[in-house]
Amino acid sequence: MEEMYDMLKAQHKNRVSKTPERLAYAVDQFEKHGIEYAVKNEETGHIHCKDNTGQLYQYWAGTGKIMGSEARGIQALINELNK
Repeated sequence: MEEMYDMLKAQHKNRVSKTPERLAYAVDQFEKHGIEYAVKNEETGHIHCKDNTGQLYQYWAGTGKIMGSEARGIQALINELNK
């Protein structure tokens, strides 16, 4: 059981270690597409941005999660913002 815990802990650490590069990529994509954004938490990769109607979108760069959406990833978010 302890081996499983250690393996899961290592996987989590590996996933979390990628958040800064995923955040940098998301920021680069927002700037490339002219989308205003605000990084709310660098450690978790939490970002706020709004579409053309002013609707708030919350995005987590580390996981690709878009709050309230089944879609994941920066490209899915950009597509949603540009509708």
